[in-house]
Amino acid sequence: MKTTKIFFLSFLIFFTASVVHSQDTIVKKNGDLIRAKVTEIGTEEVKFKIFGEAESPVVVLKRSEIKTLRVAGQTIIDVKGEASTISEDIIVKRSGDMLKVKVIDIGTDEVKFKLANDPDGPTISIKKSEIKTMKVEGQTVIDIKTGLGPDLITKKDGSILKAKVSEVGTDEVKFKLYNETEGPTMTLAKSEIKTVTIDGQIVYEYKEDPYSISNRAILDKTSVLKFHFFSPLSHHLAFTYEWMNKPGFNWEAGFGIYGIGTSAIDKQERRMPRGIFLRFGPKFFLGSSSDIEIEGAKYAHPLKGRYFKPEIILSALSTTYTIDTGGYYYGYGTYSGKGTTTFTNKYQSLVINLVYGRQFIFGNTITLGYYLGVGYGFESKTTIGTKPTYYWQRYDDYDPRRYCYWYLGKNFPMTITAGITIGYIFRTPEWLQNKKAKIPSRAPSRHSMGQEPK
Repeated sequence: MKTTKIFFLSFLIFFTASVVHSQDTIVKKNGDLIRAKVTEIGTEEVKFKIFGEAESPVVVLKRSEIKTLRVAGQTIIDVKGEASTISEDIIVKRSGDMLKVKVIDIGTDEVKFKLANDPDGPTISIKKSEIKTMKVEGQTVIDIKTGLGPDLITKKDGSILKAKVSEVGTDEVKFKLYNETEGPTMTLAKSEIKTVTIDGQIVYEYKEDPYSISNRAILDKTSVLKFHFFSPLSHHLAFTYEWMNKPGFNWEAGFGIYGIGTSAIDKQERRMPRGIFLRFGPKFFLGSSSDIEIEGAKYAHPLKGRYFKPEIILSALSTTYTIDTGGYYYGYGTYSGKGTTTFTNKYQSLVINLVYGRQFIFGNTITLGYYLGVGYGFESKTTIGTKPTYYWQRYDDYDPRRYCYWYLGKNFPMTITAGITIGYIFRTPEWLQNKKAKIPSRAPSRHSMGQEPK
Protein backbone atom coordinates (compact mmCIF):
# COMPACT_ATOMS: atom_id res chain seq x y z
CA MET A 1 0.00 0.00 0.00
CA LYS A 2 2.79 2.36 0.91
CA THR A 3 4.60 1.52 -2.31
CA THR A 4 1.45 2.34 -4.32
CA LYS A 5 1.13 5.78 -2.67
CA ILE A 6 4.76 6.60 -3.36
CA PHE A 7 4.35 5.56 -7.02
CA PHE A 8 1.17 7.64 -7.39
CA LEU A 9 2.76 10.76 -5.87
CA SER A 10 5.84 10.36 -8.05
CA PHE A 11 3.67 10.03 -11.16
CA LEU A 12 1.62 13.10 -10.19
CA ILE A 13 4.72 15.21 -9.62
CA PHE A 14 6.21 14.03 -12.92
CA PHE A 15 2.97 14.71 -14.83
CA THR A 16 2.56 18.19 -13.33
CA ALA A 17 6.17 19.07 -14.08
CA SER A 18 5.77 17.86 -17.66
CA VAL A 19 2.66 20.00 -18.23
CA VAL A 20 4.27 23.08 -16.69
CA HIS A 21 7.45 22.46 -18.61
CA SER A 22 5.62 22.17 -21.93
CA GLN A 23 3.59 25.35 -21.37
CA ASP A 24 5.22 28.66 -22.31
CA THR A 25 4.09 31.90 -20.67
CA ILE A 26 4.07 35.45 -22.00
CA VAL A 27 3.47 38.42 -19.72
CA LYS A 28 2.79 41.64 -21.66
CA LYS A 29 3.82 45.05 -20.38
CA ASN A 30 0.18 45.93 -19.78
CA GLY A 31 -0.12 42.97 -17.36
CA ASP A 32 -1.85 40.47 -19.66
CA LEU A 33 -0.78 36.83 -19.14
CA ILE A 34 -0.87 34.54 -22.18
CA ARG A 35 -0.42 30.76 -21.89
CA ALA A 36 1.19 29.86 -25.17
CA LYS A 37 3.24 27.45 -27.24
CA VAL A 38 6.01 29.57 -28.74
CA THR A 39 6.94 28.65 -32.32
CA GLU A 40 9.48 31.36 -33.14
CA ILE A 41 11.39 34.10 -31.31
CA GLY A 42 12.76 36.75 -33.67
CA THR A 43 14.68 39.95 -33.08
CA GLU A 44 11.56 42.09 -33.52
CA GLU A 45 8.62 39.75 -32.84
CA VAL A 46 7.53 36.49 -31.23
CA LYS A 47 5.20 33.95 -32.90
CA PHE A 48 3.09 31.54 -30.86
CA LYS A 49 -0.13 29.57 -30.59
CA ILE A 50 -2.58 29.55 -27.68
CA PHE A 51 -1.57 26.68 -25.38
CA GLY A 52 -3.85 23.65 -25.49
CA GLU A 53 -5.55 24.75 -28.70
CA ALA A 54 -4.26 22.65 -31.61
CA GLU A 55 -6.34 24.66 -34.10
CA SER A 56 -5.25 28.02 -32.68
CA PRO A 57 -3.88 30.44 -35.32
CA VAL A 58 -0.30 31.63 -35.21
CA VAL A 59 -0.21 34.95 -33.35
CA VAL A 60 2.52 37.56 -33.89
CA LEU A 61 3.47 39.86 -30.99
CA LYS A 62 6.11 42.59 -31.05
CA ARG A 63 8.93 42.07 -28.54
CA SER A 64 8.51 45.67 -27.41
CA GLU A 65 5.09 44.67 -25.93
CA ILE A 66 6.51 41.78 -23.90
CA LYS A 67 7.70 42.07 -20.29
CA THR A 68 8.65 38.43 -19.65
CA LEU A 69 8.74 35.30 -21.80
CA ARG A 70 9.36 31.81 -20.41
CA VAL A 71 9.95 28.87 -22.76
CA ALA A 72 10.38 25.31 -21.44
CA GLY A 73 10.81 26.64 -17.93
CA GLN A 74 13.55 29.11 -18.87
CA THR A 75 13.22 32.90 -18.94
CA ILE A 76 14.05 34.12 -22.45
CA ILE A 77 12.86 37.75 -22.13
CA ASP A 78 12.78 39.65 -18.85
CA VAL A 79 12.36 43.44 -19.00
CA LYS A 80 13.32 44.81 -15.57
CA GLY A 81 12.58 48.05 -13.80
CA GLU A 82 9.16 48.86 -15.29
CA ALA A 83 6.57 50.02 -12.81
CA SER A 84 3.21 48.29 -12.87
CA THR A 85 0.57 50.18 -14.81
CA ILE A 86 -2.37 47.90 -13.97
CA SER A 87 -5.22 49.96 -12.61
CA GLU A 88 -8.24 47.83 -13.50
CA ASP A 89 -9.45 44.25 -13.42
CA ILE A 90 -10.82 42.45 -16.47
CA ILE A 91 -13.88 40.18 -16.70
CA VAL A 92 -14.60 38.39 -19.99
CA LYS A 93 -18.09 36.88 -20.07
CA ARG A 94 -18.93 33.66 -21.90
CA SER A 95 -20.88 35.78 -24.39
CA GLY A 96 -17.59 37.45 -25.34
CA ASP A 97 -18.34 40.79 -23.68
CA MET A 98 -15.39 42.32 -21.84
CA LEU A 99 -15.81 44.45 -18.71
CA LYS A 100 -13.16 46.74 -17.21
CA VAL A 101 -13.91 46.68 -13.49
CA LYS A 102 -12.55 46.92 -9.94
CA VAL A 103 -13.34 43.62 -8.18
CA ILE A 104 -14.61 43.99 -4.58
CA ASP A 105 -15.48 40.43 -3.56
CA ILE A 106 -15.04 36.95 -5.05
CA GLY A 107 -17.58 34.60 -3.50
CA THR A 108 -18.28 30.90 -4.05
CA ASP A 109 -21.09 31.59 -6.55
CA GLU A 110 -20.72 35.21 -7.61
CA VAL A 111 -18.32 38.11 -8.06
CA LYS A 112 -19.02 41.65 -6.90
CA PHE A 113 -17.42 44.64 -8.62
CA LYS A 114 -17.72 48.26 -9.68
CA LEU A 115 -17.03 49.60 -13.15
CA ALA A 116 -13.45 50.87 -13.42
CA ASN A 117 -14.52 54.23 -14.85
CA ASP A 118 -17.28 54.68 -12.23
CA PRO A 119 -15.75 54.01 -8.78
CA ASP A 120 -18.63 55.82 -7.05
CA GLY A 121 -21.25 53.88 -8.98
CA PRO A 122 -23.32 50.92 -7.82
CA THR A 123 -21.89 47.54 -6.77
CA ILE A 124 -22.65 44.95 -9.46
CA SER A 125 -22.90 41.17 -8.99
CA ILE A 126 -22.36 38.51 -11.64
CA LYS A 127 -22.59 34.73 -11.37
CA LYS A 128 -19.35 32.85 -11.76
CA SER A 129 -21.09 30.58 -14.26
CA GLU A 130 -21.35 33.58 -16.63
CA ILE A 131 -17.63 34.29 -16.48
CA LYS A 132 -15.12 32.85 -18.92
CA THR A 133 -11.97 34.61 -17.66
CA MET A 134 -11.26 37.10 -14.89
CA LYS A 135 -8.03 38.93 -14.10
CA VAL A 136 -7.49 40.72 -10.78
CA GLU A 137 -4.41 42.99 -10.59
CA GLY A 138 -2.96 41.25 -13.63
CA GLN A 139 -3.41 37.72 -12.27
CA THR A 140 -5.84 35.31 -13.93
CA VAL A 141 -8.12 33.95 -11.16
CA ILE A 142 -10.82 32.44 -13.41
CA ASP A 143 -10.07 30.83 -16.78
CA ILE A 144 -12.68 28.51 -18.31
CA LYS A 145 -11.24 26.82 -21.41
CA THR A 146 -13.90 25.73 -23.87
CA GLY A 147 -12.28 26.15 -27.24
CA LEU A 148 -15.79 26.33 -28.69
CA GLY A 149 -16.52 30.06 -28.49
CA PRO A 150 -15.86 32.58 -31.25
CA ASP A 151 -12.87 34.85 -31.51
CA LEU A 152 -13.81 38.51 -31.28
CA ILE A 153 -12.56 41.30 -33.54
CA THR A 154 -13.57 44.73 -32.26
CA LYS A 155 -13.23 47.40 -34.93
CA LYS A 156 -12.46 51.06 -34.26
CA ASP A 157 -15.97 52.04 -35.35
CA GLY A 158 -17.38 49.97 -32.44
CA SER A 159 -18.65 46.98 -34.43
CA ILE A 160 -17.73 43.46 -33.28
CA LEU A 161 -17.10 40.49 -35.57
CA LYS A 162 -17.48 36.94 -34.28
CA ALA A 163 -14.84 35.01 -36.15
CA LYS A 164 -12.35 32.19 -36.24
CA VAL A 165 -8.99 33.87 -36.57
CA SER A 166 -6.41 32.01 -38.66
CA GLU A 167 -3.53 34.52 -38.56
CA VAL A 168 -2.62 37.70 -36.71
CA GLY A 169 0.15 39.34 -38.72
CA THR A 170 2.08 42.58 -38.25
CA ASP A 171 -0.20 44.56 -40.58
CA GLU A 172 -3.41 42.52 -40.98
CA VAL A 173 -5.62 39.82 -39.47
CA LYS A 174 -6.97 36.85 -41.45
CA PHE A 175 -10.15 35.07 -40.35
CA LYS A 176 -13.36 33.31 -41.30
CA LEU A 177 -16.77 34.21 -39.94
CA TYR A 178 -17.75 32.10 -36.94
CA ASN A 179 -19.78 28.95 -37.79
CA GLU A 180 -18.90 29.41 -41.48
CA THR A 181 -15.91 27.10 -41.73
CA GLU A 182 -16.50 26.61 -45.45
CA GLY A 183 -16.76 30.37 -46.05
CA PRO A 184 -14.05 32.57 -47.58
CA THR A 185 -10.99 33.72 -45.67
CA MET A 186 -11.24 37.45 -44.99
CA THR A 187 -8.51 39.99 -44.32
CA LEU A 188 -8.79 43.12 -42.18
CA ALA A 189 -6.07 45.75 -41.79
CA LYS A 190 -4.87 46.30 -38.23
CA SER A 191 -5.41 50.03 -38.78
CA GLU A 192 -9.19 49.31 -38.64
CA ILE A 193 -9.05 47.08 -35.54
CA LYS A 194 -9.23 48.06 -31.88
CA THR A 195 -8.80 44.60 -30.27
CA VAL A 196 -8.50 40.94 -31.25
CA THR A 197 -9.60 38.44 -28.58
CA ILE A 198 -8.83 34.72 -29.02
CA ASP A 199 -10.22 32.24 -26.47
CA GLY A 200 -10.84 35.08 -24.02
CA GLN A 201 -7.33 36.52 -24.29
CA ILE A 202 -6.56 39.83 -25.95
CA VAL A 203 -3.75 39.12 -28.39
CA TYR A 204 -3.84 42.51 -30.13
CA GLU A 205 -4.90 45.89 -28.82
CA TYR A 206 -4.55 49.18 -30.67
CA LYS A 207 -2.81 51.87 -28.64
CA GLU A 208 -2.46 55.36 -30.05
CA ASP A 209 1.04 56.80 -30.17
CA PRO A 210 0.95 59.91 -27.94
CA TYR A 211 3.61 61.54 -30.13
CA SER A 212 1.83 61.00 -33.44
CA ILE A 213 -0.21 63.61 -35.30
CA SER A 214 -3.76 62.54 -36.12
CA ASN A 215 -5.33 63.11 -39.54
CA ARG A 216 -8.01 65.35 -38.03
CA ALA A 217 -5.37 67.47 -36.29
CA ILE A 218 -3.82 68.09 -39.72
CA LEU A 219 -7.09 68.84 -41.50
CA ASP A 220 -8.19 71.28 -38.80
CA LYS A 221 -5.06 73.42 -39.25
CA THR A 222 -4.58 74.47 -42.87
CA SER A 223 -3.51 78.13 -42.55
CA VAL A 224 -0.20 79.71 -41.66
CA LEU A 225 0.89 83.29 -40.91
CA LYS A 226 4.51 83.71 -41.97
CA PHE A 227 7.19 86.28 -41.19
CA HIS A 228 10.00 86.93 -43.69
CA PHE A 229 12.80 86.28 -41.25
CA PHE A 230 15.57 88.47 -42.69
CA SER A 231 13.38 91.32 -43.96
CA PRO A 232 14.31 93.72 -41.08
CA LEU A 233 17.97 93.47 -42.20
CA SER A 234 16.89 94.87 -45.56
CA HIS A 235 15.06 97.89 -44.15
CA HIS A 236 11.52 96.54 -44.43
CA LEU A 237 9.07 94.29 -42.60
CA ALA A 238 7.18 91.57 -44.54
CA PHE A 239 4.42 89.08 -43.67
CA THR A 240 2.54 86.45 -45.72
CA TYR A 241 -0.68 84.56 -45.02
CA GLU A 242 -1.29 81.17 -46.69
CA TRP A 243 -4.41 79.02 -46.60
CA MET A 244 -5.51 75.78 -48.30
CA ASN A 245 -8.13 76.12 -51.03
CA LYS A 246 -8.17 72.41 -51.87
CA PRO A 247 -5.59 69.60 -51.66
CA GLY A 248 -2.52 70.64 -53.63
CA PHE A 249 -3.71 74.21 -54.26
CA ASN A 250 -3.27 77.07 -51.77
CA TRP A 251 -3.49 80.85 -51.86
CA GLU A 252 -0.91 83.30 -50.51
CA ALA A 253 -1.30 87.01 -49.79
CA GLY A 254 1.21 89.29 -48.11
CA PHE A 255 2.10 92.86 -47.30
CA GLY A 256 5.13 94.82 -46.18
CA ILE A 257 6.22 98.20 -44.87
CA TYR A 258 9.39 99.91 -46.09
CA GLY A 259 11.60 101.76 -43.61
CA ILE A 260 11.38 99.40 -40.62
CA GLY A 261 14.62 97.73 -39.57
CA THR A 262 18.11 98.55 -40.70
CA SER A 263 20.51 98.30 -43.64
CA ALA A 264 24.28 98.76 -43.68
CA ILE A 265 24.14 100.05 -47.27
CA ASP A 266 21.40 102.57 -46.45
CA LYS A 267 23.40 103.88 -43.51
CA GLN A 268 26.44 104.33 -45.69
CA GLU A 269 24.46 106.08 -48.40
CA ARG A 270 22.27 108.06 -45.97
CA ARG A 271 19.13 106.73 -47.59
CA MET A 272 15.75 106.34 -45.91
CA PRO A 273 13.00 104.28 -47.61
CA ARG A 274 9.28 104.74 -47.02
CA GLY A 275 6.20 103.03 -48.45
CA ILE A 276 4.25 99.80 -48.63
CA PHE A 277 3.84 96.79 -50.92
CA LEU A 278 1.33 93.98 -51.50
CA ARG A 279 1.98 90.52 -52.93
CA PHE A 280 -0.38 87.67 -53.78
CA GLY A 281 -0.73 84.57 -55.95
CA PRO A 282 -1.84 80.92 -56.19
CA LYS A 283 0.44 78.16 -54.91
CA PHE A 284 0.66 74.74 -56.60
CA PHE A 285 2.36 71.87 -54.76
CA LEU A 286 4.65 69.54 -56.70
CA GLY A 287 5.11 65.76 -56.40
CA SER A 288 5.08 63.78 -53.14
CA SER A 289 5.94 65.34 -49.82
CA SER A 290 4.61 62.94 -47.19
CA ASP A 291 4.50 64.25 -43.63
CA ILE A 292 3.37 61.26 -41.54
CA GLU A 293 3.11 57.52 -41.93
CA ILE A 294 0.18 55.58 -40.47
CA GLU A 295 0.03 51.79 -40.82
CA GLY A 296 2.31 51.94 -43.88
CA ALA A 297 0.34 54.68 -45.68
CA LYS A 298 1.95 58.07 -46.24
CA TYR A 299 0.00 61.32 -46.07
CA ALA A 300 0.94 64.85 -47.04
CA HIS A 301 0.39 67.91 -44.89
CA PRO A 302 -1.53 70.48 -47.00
CA LEU A 303 1.05 73.16 -46.13
CA LYS A 304 4.18 71.11 -46.71
CA GLY A 305 6.29 70.45 -49.77
CA ARG A 306 7.85 71.84 -52.91
CA TYR A 307 5.72 74.32 -54.82
CA PHE A 308 5.44 76.62 -57.84
CA LYS A 309 3.76 80.01 -57.48
CA PRO A 310 2.96 82.80 -59.99
CA GLU A 311 3.10 86.03 -57.97
CA ILE A 312 2.16 89.68 -58.43
CA ILE A 313 3.78 92.46 -56.36
CA LEU A 314 2.35 96.00 -56.21
CA SER A 315 4.78 98.47 -54.65
CA ALA A 316 4.81 102.17 -53.74
CA LEU A 317 8.30 103.16 -52.58
CA SER A 318 10.02 106.47 -51.92
CA THR A 319 13.72 106.79 -51.02
CA THR A 320 15.11 110.00 -49.59
CA TYR A 321 18.87 110.64 -49.98
CA THR A 322 20.88 113.03 -47.82
CA ILE A 323 24.08 113.97 -49.68
CA ASP A 324 27.16 115.71 -48.27
CA THR A 325 28.03 118.39 -50.88
CA GLY A 326 31.68 118.44 -49.81
CA GLY A 327 31.83 122.25 -49.95
CA TYR A 328 30.56 122.46 -53.54
CA TYR A 329 27.09 122.11 -54.91
CA TYR A 330 27.87 120.89 -58.39
CA GLY A 331 24.25 120.97 -59.51
CA TYR A 332 24.73 124.71 -60.09
CA GLY A 333 28.52 124.75 -60.26
CA THR A 334 28.85 127.42 -57.54
CA TYR A 335 30.55 127.35 -54.18
CA SER A 336 28.08 127.01 -51.33
CA GLY A 337 30.19 126.09 -48.33
CA LYS A 338 29.99 122.88 -46.41
CA GLY A 339 26.54 121.35 -46.09
CA THR A 340 24.06 118.73 -47.30
CA THR A 341 21.30 118.47 -49.81
CA THR A 342 18.41 116.03 -50.09
CA PHE A 343 16.28 114.62 -52.88
CA THR A 344 13.64 111.86 -53.13
CA ASN A 345 12.96 109.18 -55.70
CA LYS A 346 9.44 107.79 -55.90
CA TYR A 347 8.76 104.39 -57.52
CA GLN A 348 5.40 102.89 -58.45
CA SER A 349 5.84 99.35 -59.72
CA LEU A 350 4.10 96.20 -60.87
CA VAL A 351 6.10 92.96 -60.70
CA ILE A 352 5.15 89.54 -62.13
CA ASN A 353 7.28 86.72 -60.71
CA LEU A 354 7.52 82.95 -61.13
CA VAL A 355 8.52 81.54 -57.74
CA TYR A 356 9.86 78.12 -56.70
CA GLY A 357 10.06 77.20 -53.03
CA ARG A 358 9.82 74.56 -50.36
CA GLN A 359 8.12 74.57 -46.98
CA PHE A 360 8.76 72.26 -44.00
CA ILE A 361 6.45 71.46 -41.06
CA PHE A 362 7.53 70.94 -37.45
CA GLY A 363 5.05 69.44 -34.96
CA ASN A 364 2.04 70.59 -37.00
CA THR A 365 2.71 74.02 -35.44
CA ILE A 366 5.69 75.74 -37.10
CA THR A 367 6.66 76.17 -40.76
CA LEU A 368 10.08 76.96 -42.16
CA GLY A 369 10.45 77.73 -45.85
CA TYR A 370 12.62 79.24 -48.55
CA TYR A 371 11.80 80.64 -52.00
CA LEU A 372 13.47 82.04 -55.12
CA GLY A 373 11.72 83.85 -57.94
CA VAL A 374 12.42 85.66 -61.23
CA GLY A 375 10.16 87.77 -63.42
CA TYR A 376 9.41 91.12 -65.07
CA GLY A 377 9.12 94.57 -63.51
CA PHE A 378 7.14 97.60 -64.79
CA GLU A 379 8.15 100.78 -62.98
CA SER A 380 7.61 104.53 -63.08
CA LYS A 381 10.05 106.84 -61.31
CA THR A 382 9.67 110.46 -60.16
CA THR A 383 12.42 112.60 -58.56
CA ILE A 384 11.62 115.44 -56.15
CA GLY A 385 14.48 117.88 -55.54
CA THR A 386 17.75 118.29 -57.43
CA LYS A 387 20.38 115.57 -57.45
CA PRO A 388 24.14 116.28 -57.38
CA THR A 389 25.71 115.78 -60.80
CA TYR A 390 29.06 114.25 -59.80
CA TYR A 391 29.05 110.49 -60.32
CA TRP A 392 30.30 109.62 -56.81
CA GLN A 393 27.34 111.39 -55.27
CA ARG A 394 24.64 109.81 -57.49
CA TYR A 395 24.01 106.65 -55.50
CA ASP A 396 20.62 105.95 -57.04
CA ASP A 397 21.48 105.77 -60.75
CA TYR A 398 22.26 102.06 -60.91
CA ASP A 399 20.74 100.83 -57.66
CA PRO A 400 18.66 97.68 -58.28
CA ARG A 401 17.37 97.35 -54.69
CA ARG A 402 13.65 97.63 -54.11
CA TYR A 403 13.90 95.86 -50.72
CA CYS A 404 11.31 93.11 -51.31
CA TYR A 405 12.88 92.36 -54.73
CA TRP A 406 15.72 93.46 -57.04
CA TYR A 407 15.03 95.35 -60.29
CA LEU A 408 17.72 95.34 -63.00
CA GLY A 409 16.51 98.48 -64.78
CA LYS A 410 14.45 99.63 -67.78
CA ASN A 411 16.96 98.34 -70.31
CA PHE A 412 16.72 94.84 -68.84
CA PRO A 413 13.51 94.82 -66.74
CA MET A 414 14.17 91.54 -64.94
CA THR A 415 13.32 91.10 -61.25
CA ILE A 416 14.75 88.71 -58.65
CA THR A 417 13.22 87.83 -55.30
CA ALA A 418 14.31 85.43 -52.53
CA GLY A 419 13.78 84.87 -48.84
CA ILE A 420 13.31 82.62 -45.83
CA THR A 421 10.03 82.48 -43.90
CA ILE A 422 8.99 81.13 -40.51
CA GLY A 423 5.33 80.74 -39.62
CA TYR A 424 2.69 79.60 -37.15
CA ILE A 425 -0.03 77.13 -38.26
CA PHE A 426 -3.67 77.53 -37.21
CA ARG A 427 -7.18 76.77 -38.41
CA THR A 428 -8.49 78.45 -41.58
CA PRO A 429 -11.35 80.88 -40.82
CA GLU A 430 -14.77 79.74 -42.05
CA TRP A 431 -15.16 82.63 -44.50
CA LEU A 432 -11.93 81.65 -46.29
CA GLN A 433 -12.70 77.95 -46.62
CA ASN A 434 -13.72 76.58 -50.00
CA LYS A 435 -17.15 75.09 -49.30
CA LYS A 436 -17.25 73.33 -52.67
CA ALA A 437 -13.91 71.57 -52.23
CA LYS A 438 -14.20 67.96 -51.14
CA ILE A 439 -11.92 67.74 -48.13
CA PRO A 440 -11.13 64.09 -47.31
CA SER A 441 -11.67 62.67 -43.81
CA ARG A 442 -7.97 61.84 -43.65
CA ALA A 443 -4.89 63.92 -44.38
CA PRO A 444 -4.70 64.40 -48.18
CA SER A 445 -2.10 62.46 -50.12
CA ARG A 446 -0.50 63.69 -53.32
CA HIS A 447 -2.64 61.04 -55.08
CA SER A 448 -5.71 63.04 -54.04
CA MET A 449 -4.20 65.99 -55.90
CA GLY A 450 -3.96 64.03 -59.15
CA GLN A 451 -0.18 63.75 -58.88
CA GLU A 452 1.94 60.65 -58.65
CA PRO A 453 4.37 60.30 -55.74
CA LYS A 454 8.03 60.44 -56.40
